[in-house]
Amino acid sequence: MVVDRRQVSRERRASGRIKAVFAVRKTVGTRVQLGQAEDIGPTGMTVRRPKDGALPANTPVSLTFELPGTAEPIAADGVVVNDVRAGTFRRTGVRFIGLRPEHQRLIASYCRRAG
Repeated sequence: MVVDRRQVSRERRASGRIKAVFAVRKTVGTRVQLGQAEDIGPTGMTVRRPKDGALPANTPVSLTFELPGTAEPIAADGVVVNDVRAGTFRRTGVRFIGLRPEHQRLIASYCRRAG
């Protein structure tokens, strides 16, 4: 089977994501930046952020956010999967690598309800 690498990362993704809009605080090293989620799934999310510079693949990031309709702050460690320019912003795909089990369940439940 031949994989077309030109496919959008969303199409190559193994698990589905749902559209979502909520604030995300992203930390890379000591730098903190606010962004906005575009989608989320059990294994990761896409964050829309200011276009202040590209993040290479595999860059470790820490994310903090609350899902719409919840008051539970979620802390997730992840790595950058892709980072592309999107107009006056950047779209950064993040794969979760560290989530507490209760946060994994909260995200999965949110995705089932919203999807």
